[in-house]
Amino acid sequence: MKKNIFTRLAIALAMLLITPALSSQNIVTVTDCNLNGWVKDQRGNSKVRFIAGPATPPLGKGSLNINAPDARSTVGRIRNGQYSGLLLSAITELSFSTFIEQRSSTVNPYSDAPFLVLQVDANNDNIAEFHLVFDPSSQTQPYVQNRFPDQGITQVGIWQTWDMFHGGWFDGADDPQHGFPLFNLASFIAQHPNARILNDATQGGAAIRLSGGGPVSSGNFIGDIDNFRIGINGVATIYDFEFGIADAGADKNVVYGYGSNCISLNGTAAGGVAPYSYSWSPGGSSSNNIEVCPTTTSTYTLTVEDKNGCISVDDVTVVVNDVRCGNKMDKVLLCHNGAMICVAKDAVFAHLNHSDQLGSCMQSASAATRTNIETKFLRPDQLKLSGYPNPFVNSTSIQYVLPYDGRVVIQLYDISGKVIRTVVSADKKAGKYQLNFTRGNLSAGVYYTRIFLLTNVDYYSATQKLIILSK
Repeated sequence: MKKNIFTRLAIALAMLLITPALSSQNIVTVTDCNLNGWVKDQRGNSKVRFIAGPATPPLGKGSLNINAPDARSTVGRIRNGQYSGLLLSAITELSFSTFIEQRSSTVNPYSDAPFLVLQVDANNDNIAEFHLVFDPSSQTQPYVQNRFPDQGITQVGIWQTWDMFHGGWFDGADDPQHGFPLFNLASFIAQHPNARILNDATQGGAAIRLSGGGPVSSGNFIGDIDNFRIGINGVATIYDFEFGIADAGADKNVVYGYGSNCISLNGTAAGGVAPYSYSWSPGGSSSNNIEVCPTTTSTYTLTVEDKNGCISVDDVTVVVNDVRCGNKMDKVLLCHNGAMICVAKDAVFAHLNHSDQLGSCMQSASAATRTNIETKFLRPDQLKLSGYPNPFVNSTSIQYVLPYDGRVVIQLYDISGKVIRTVVSADKKAGKYQLNFTRGNLSAGVYYTRIFLLTNVDYYSATQKLIILSK
C-alpha cells in the first residue's frame, strides 16, 4: 500500500513538472554595474565579461561572454546563490540561450557549448550530493534516445535556445558521451521528491552555475549566454545579460553634399545607480545628447559613469552618404532610372520629385535593381578590390585599382545585402589606392565590400568577402 502511495506521489510530481504553468514574468538586467545576485568566477586564465552582441542577442544588445583558453583544464563561469533552498519540484520553467563563437573539440565536433550546473541536496543534509549538468550538446540523437525532445545539434555562429525544463540531464562526470544515460528533472524528482538547490562551498560554490570550457574541450573555447529563465510556481525571472549601462543608440545615416549633414545622437543609461555622467568622443560633450556633422563615416563613443563609479562605453556609427560630384565637388550625385548622373544643386529637387534617389544607384536601389545593374555593366577584369589580412580582428587594409578616372563608391554590406557603411564616395583618378578599414562596433561575421566605378561611358563593379573574427 505504501509503495502505491509513493508511486502515485512520484507520478503526480512528474506530471506537475512536465506541465508548465501559465506564468507572469520579471526581466532582470545584469551588467558589471549591477550583477543582481550573480558572481563572476574566472578560473585559470579564463575571462568572463559582458559584451555587445554577438550578432543579435535574444534580449537587448549584449550577452555574457566566456573565453576559456586551453579549455581542457580551464573553465569560466558565473554563479548565482540566490536560489539556495529552492525545491526542484517548485521549478515550472528553465531555459537559456547560447552562442558559440569558437570551439575546437577533438572528442565530438558538436560537444563544446556553454552549459549549466545545479548543486542539489537530495536528502536535506546540507550537502550537495549531486551536480546536475545540462549540456546543450547532449540534446540530440543518439543521446536523447527518443525519450526527450531532440533539440538539434549545437552550431557555431547562431543563437540557440535550450529547453532545460524538458531536456536531458546527467550527474557530474556521468555524461552521455561516455555511455551514461540522460534523465529529465521529472524523473529525478520522482526519485528525490525533497531535492533542493543548495549552495555548498565545499563542492565548488553557488547553487546555479553558467559555465563554458571544461574537460570536453581541447582548445580555446569562446561562447556567449543570454536570456536565462527560471520559473518558480508559475512566476518567471528572466535574466538579460547586457554589456553595460551606456547605450549610444542605433547607427545613423546622413547625406553630405545636399542639405544638412548634421544629426543628433541621443545617449541613454540603464542599470547601475543614478545619477549618471556622460562624455562623448570625439566631441567632448558632457550631455547625453550631442549634435555631430561628419563629412566621412565616423564612429562616436559614449562613456557613462554611474554614481558608484562604474564606467560603461558604447559606440554609434554615423554612415555618411557623400553625394558631392563634379570637378569642383559642387554638384550632386543622383541615381536616375538606374543610371548615375551628376547635376547642379538647383536641379536636385525636381529630380527627387520624379523618384530619383540621392547618391549612387548601388546605395539607393533595391537588391534586385542592384543585381540588374551589376549584371549589365559588370566587367571584373577592369576593376580590382582586395583586403589584407582577411580574416581580421580589428583592422584590415583595403586595396583597389581603378582602370579609369571616375566616381568611386565602396560600401560594406552584411550577408542580407544591407548597406552597413560607406567607406569611400569620391571622384578619383585612375591608379592604385589603399585605405585602412577598422571594424568599429561591427560584430564578428561575414561581410562584403563592393566597389562601384562610374565613368563618363560605363559602370564597373567588383566584390570582396571580408570576415571579421571575434576579439
